[in-house]
Amino acid sequence: MSTSLLKKVGKRVLQVGLPIIILTSLAYSVRGEWNLLTNYTFQRNLGLMLLAFAGFVLQEISYGLIWRAVLLRLGYRLDLRACLRIYLASEFVRYTPGNVWHVLMRILDVAKYRVSRPVAFASMTVELITQLAAGALVFALSLLFWADSGAVRSLLSGTPLVAGLGMVIILALLVGLHPRVLGWFLNVALRLLKRNPIVLTLRYSDILLVTLAWCGSWLVAGSAFYVLLLALFPTVPLAALPICIGIYAIGWDIGFVSFITPSGLGFREGAIAGLLALAVPTLPLVWGSILAIVSRFVSTIAELVCVSIAYLSGGQQLRAVQEEQADLSTPSSAKATKLEE
Repeated sequence: MSTSLLKKVGKRVLQVGLPIIILTSLAYSVRGEWNLLTNYTFQRNLGLMLLAFAGFVLQEISYGLIWRAVLLRLGYRLDLRACLRIYLASEFVRYTPGNVWHVLMRILDVAKYRVSRPVAFASMTVELITQLAAGALVFALSLLFWADSGAVRSLLSGTPLVAGLGMVIILALLVGLHPRVLGWFLNVALRLLKRNPIVLTLRYSDILLVTLAWCGSWLVAGSAFYVLLLALFPTVPLAALPICIGIYAIGWDIGFVSFITPSGLGFREGAIAGLLALAVPTLPLVWGSILAIVSRFVSTIAELVCVSIAYLSGGQQLRAVQEEQADLSTPSSAKATKLEE
């Protein structure tokens, strides 16, 4: 068997096997709480579940809006409906292994609107970096709200290490988001892809505003995550809200940077369940595991709904753009003949 074939088979085994191993480990770790789970009467508050679903839908819509704002600051104004259609369609491709195909698809799709590939790549790089940074920032802020009875706080009793860790993360993110630092990383990525370097025209204030918009997006998604928890376990206190927001944001980050499984499948759920067990020890691990899986299901349904609506509403506009491009590419002599006819 050739080396390339072995690598391909090994990668496929990791992509399929790792999520199974993680989810199996979660199931094994909660086996002692199985009686607690079977004896618990789930409320299944339909109203709260619908509210959580609406929150995840709003988060999906915010993705396209924030990307459009980045493009606008790079000098390209993209129609709102077209921007949402392109973004949401590419988001669905995240469920293929690699976590990079959605970026490539969006670069090709936005080129139909005469956005150059370097600018499209730059917009997506800024978008992804600020999204990941905002998730880490929200998590760092949530550390300030971790309960005194939390497992981590108990281990660090008497020390300000948890709050200090949050402040260090925030300062590191603020430095990394500076245009000089961000532009350097961007051009390194372009050189690796054998593309010409670009000058990042975004100001520091622009980058911070985009990051702040992502923080708002995580606030909506994390609140939906908490409402979903409340729909299943109504005894959870309101104090868990900021904790849930931070954990959901950093769980998404961990799932994204895994780069192995489709859309971080398994990694996100494992991170969410583990962090909930550390931050909210009154919430049994089995509940955290169930919540992580249910939140994945609800957010995926919300994504499918948004993608379907985007396709249905954007098809006519896409055809108009393609006809316009065909007209622009028609030779002038052919245009004159067409006018004479």
